Parts: sequence; C-alpha cells; structure tokens
Amino acid sequence: MENLVSLAISLAYILLVLGLATLVAHIQGGRSEYSRKLVHVMVGNWVFITPFFTSLWAVALVPLTFIVVNALSIRFHFFKAMGREHENLGTVYYAFSMFVLSSAAFLLGWRELAFIGLLTMAYGDGFASLVGRRWGKHHPFSFAREKSLEGSVTVAITAFIVSLACVALVRELHDETKTMNRAWEFGTSASFAIFVTESVLIALATAIFAAFVELTGKNGCDNLSVPICTGVFASLLLRYGSVGMTVYLLVALGILIYAYQKSAITADGIVAAELTAATLYAFSSIWVAASLLLFFIAGSLVSKISNSTKKRGECRQGDAGARNWKQVLCNSLPACVALWLAHFSHNTNTAALICFSVFAAACADTFSSEIGMLSRGKVLNLINMRPVPNGTSGGVTLLGIAAGMAGSALLAIPSAGQYGIRGFLFVLVLGFFGTLIDSALGSTIQQRFADKHGQLMDAPAYPRQRAVVGIAYASNNVVNMLSLILICIFAYFLKGLVVP
Repeated sequence: MENLVSLAISLAYILLVLGLATLVAHIQGGRSEYSRKLVHVMVGNWVFITPFFTSLWAVALVPLTFIVVNALSIRFHFFKAMGREHENLGTVYYAFSMFVLSSAAFLLGWRELAFIGLLTMAYGDGFASLVGRRWGKHHPFSFAREKSLEGSVTVAITAFIVSLACVALVRELHDETKTMNRAWEFGTSASFAIFVTESVLIALATAIFAAFVELTGKNGCDNLSVPICTGVFASLLLRYGSVGMTVYLLVALGILIYAYQKSAITADGIVAAELTAATLYAFSSIWVAASLLLFFIAGSLVSKISNSTKKRGECRQGDAGARNWKQVLCNSLPACVALWLAHFSHNTNTAALICFSVFAAACADTFSSEIGMLSRGKVLNLINMRPVPNGTSGGVTLLGIAAGMAGSALLAIPSAGQYGIRGFLFVLVLGFFGTLIDSALGSTIQQRFADKHGQLMDAPAYPRQRAVVGIAYASNNVVNMLSLILICIFAYFLKGLVVP
C-alpha cells in the first residue's frame, strides 16, 4: 500500500509541475528558459518522496517512466514547456540520473547519494543557468568559455548547502559516520566542534567538485555527470572520509592539475580520475591507492616523450592527445567495479589483487603504445606478423614490448607491499599479458579505417567513413576496457596463487 500511495503522490506531483510549467510558458508566449528551468528545479524535489517507497520496483518505476516520456517528448514535442528549441538529450539524462541514484540509494541504504546528487542537479544546475544568463559577465574557464563564474558559484553554493544539510538530517549517517560517532558519543563541545568542522570541510569539497563537474558538461550531459559524480563523491567522503583520504585526494588533484597544464589530461578526465581516486581510497588499501597515483604520474610522463616517428604514428590514431574522461574510465572502471562489488561482499583482499593487475595492464599498454611508437624499426601485426604502419592498433615493436614489461613491473611494485614477492610476480606477468591481449584485440576486433593509400588507421579519414576492418564502434577505448575486463577475470580465477 505504501508503494501505491507513493506512486500516486509522485504522479500527481509531476503532473502539477508540468501544468505549472505549461502555464508559465503560455504567459511567456511559448516555450521559455523559465518554464524549462521550472521543470528542472521542481522535478528534482521528487527525491523527498523516495524514502516512503518500500520496494525497488516502485522507486525505479517513476524515473523509468519519465525516461520514456522525455524520449517521446523530444521526438513528438508533447511537453514544449520543458524543452529547448534546439533539443538535446538533457531531459532524458536527467531522468536516467534519477533512476540510477534513487535505485542505488535504495539498494545501498545511502539516502544521501540520491539527495545530494539530485538536489545539486535540480537547484544548482537549474539556477546556475538563470544566474549566468542574467548576471554572468566573467568567463575565466578556458575549457568552458560558455560557462560563467557567477553560474559556477551558484552550483557550488547549492552543493554546499545540500551536503551540509544531509550531514545533519540523514539519520543513518549519525550512526555510521566516524566524525558523528565522536560527536554524539563524547558529547563534549570539543568533539562537537570537530564534527562541525569536518562536516563543513566535506560540504566545501563537495561544492568545489560539483561546480567543476558542471563546467565540464556539454550538450545536456551535465544532467548526467553532475548528479551521479557529485552524489558518489559526497557519499564516499561522508562515509569513509578521513585526514588520510583528504591528503590523498589533494595529492591526486595536484598531479592531475600538473598533467592538465602539460596537456596530458582534459578537464573531464580530471573528474573521472578524482572520482576513481576517491573510490580506491575508500574501498581498498593504501597500496592500491598508491598504484593509481603511480599510474597517473607514469602515464603522464611517457605520453609527453615524442619524436618525428611518433608524431606520424599519432596521426593514425583516433584518441591521440590529452586523455579524456572516456579513456580514464576505460582504464579504471573495471577496477572500480571490482572494488564496489567486493566491498559489499566483504572480499576486498581479492579485489585489491585485481586492481593491481588492472593498473599494471593499463600501464603496460600505455608504455607499450607511447614508447613503442618512438621506434624506427619494423612494426608487426601481433596476430599475423605482417608489417603495418607505425601507430596502427595491434602493431608491436621490440621497443614497445620491452616498454610494456617495464610499465607492468613499475605498477607491480606497490603490490609487493601487500602481497610480497609472489604478488609482485603475479601482477608483473598478468600486467604484461594484458598489453598482449590489448594488441591482439586491436588487430582483430577494433574498427579501423582506410587512408587514401589503402593503409589501415584508427581514425576515420573523413566524416561518417565506414570501418573496413573490425567491428563497428569497437574503438580503442572499447578494446582497452575489454582487455582489462579479461585481466579482471584471469586475476580472479588465478588468485589462489597469491591469496590463500
């Protein structure tokens, strides 16, 4: 009965919001930014109804329905009041974020995950657009010239208020968060002051992170990135935050900022990398967290080594240049998923071994590609051993193979701190095997295009060019992720060699 009542209230509320937005649009003489933002802001308040649901199917049904309605509205213009004249998928992303966060919050019991993520998107992103349009006169962000400082400050203030409110109001955090335990158990003014200080610092960190994420969002994608990234980041800080975690994230951020200044990573790549860092520190050991920093540093350094041979080879690749969020995610997602699954199944020791192997394989592949392209010797296809142009996926050189082994050895060093020499050798071998898997997949399933001379290359020579070899849409990023997923599987089934 509770679910049916909550569903009825949800439906009535959303219809009320759409009705008010239609009225505003009518008063304004048609669709307007005000009616669209009214929907954007008010629909986010649905999160206050979610605690009354008692079944997953019920809490997920509302946003799933909204996804379908928004998709149809884009196609057939059902609700003009909530769309732009030049529509993108922003409203669909909005509903998808509602689905992901509300469902995850229900399953995990982390109410703040949905509250912080959805309210920051609803109020922060919603008011940021209006503030930016009316008062936005400063545009200091080189990677987001269309975004204003005034709008970003609006997002930050909203995220700060929402995060601080969640610390005080979400009941289970009073039982689980270390800082709150100290405050309520001891009941002293000193412990309460510590609690307040740490709560403010967490809210401030979340505010800065949310504002930066919003800056990197393009074409409505901020309706996806802002709520999910902010919700996860804030939840990890609230539940697992410590002085050590703060120092670690600051060190990671410093490395990433330096990499950005050297054009080794993009702004959205920083978001993905910092969220990965928070996940690793929260759910794993300091050795795993250190391996990520080592990968950041090593990957950034080798990517800047260049010569004329490498520059010619990079012209044949589709993802040459600074690492973006897709590349970061493809290199880190398998490890992060393994940690999330292991954390709630209480098998973190195995997950740590998987993470070491994944990062060793990712570093081996990076070294093999970046240093291998420096070679002026023959480049051979790994599968058929035929010569291929430098920079072609699936091509290997002796220098690249040696570099791959070195990269794997470098990232295997932190594993020795947790598993000893046996763990080091395990990760070393599996990491090097990972770069061979990547090359094998690159030469078989990765999509490649023909240049004007008929030679294969990763990047299309012209827009909408069809791949002549491989599987369509199987890009280098897809191949990287597939190879690392395979490493996860191998590490899991071979873990008995290291983990008792």
